[in-house]
Amino acid sequence: MKVDSLARVSEDSYDDAPEQMRVRLDKVERLRENGIDPYPVGFPRTATIGEVRAKYPDLEPDTATGEKVGITGRVMLSRVGGKLCFVLDHLGRIVDGDQLLYVMGCAKKQDSSLRGPVIGPVMSNLGLEVALREAGIEFQRAPVGDRYVLALLRETGGVLGGETSGHVLCLDKTTAGDGLVSALPLLCAEPQAFVARQ
Repeated sequence: MKVDSLARVSEDSYDDAPEQMRVRLDKVERLRENGIDPYPVGFPRTATIGEVRAKYPDLEPDTATGEKVGITGRVMLSRVGGKLCFVLDHLGRIVDGDQLLYVMGCAKKQDSSLRGPVIGPVMSNLGLEVALREAGIEFQRAPVGDRYVLALLRETGGVLGGETSGHVLCLDKTTAGDGLVSALPLLCAEPQAFVARQ
């Protein structure tokens, strides 16, 4: 299959493309036909998550207000197997899996959904362990590999674990690593959660 630099498939190979790719390519073309850039370089912020929370303090989950807002940040997913979550902060710096575990662990502690320790592999950054300890969150290390992280999560009753690569397990949401499940809580995290520790 021949794909050009703008992610367009040549007409002679479109029919040979897998069905899911054809669905996605059709969606991209519809966006372009409607004058929408499917891969925008920037995204205008019209509100912060704090402003939205202040405006709707009692809004129940899955309730629509009809108001459209642009929240700062950009979450990028790699759906190779659906496992990894890649995030860039507001300055365009990569936020790695250790940083994701810290932000998600603190958010889960704050909303009382954190159970058991946060689990990472032996190669996790020592800074993650120190930062979690300072936040009052236990951290345990497993051998390298998501299966070992999963096994230790199950053994300890934990719900959050992952690797520096960005493969994060949220067992209170799903039993397998999923980039989308990992990315969604980050959209609700306070912006200061991403400020680098000095």
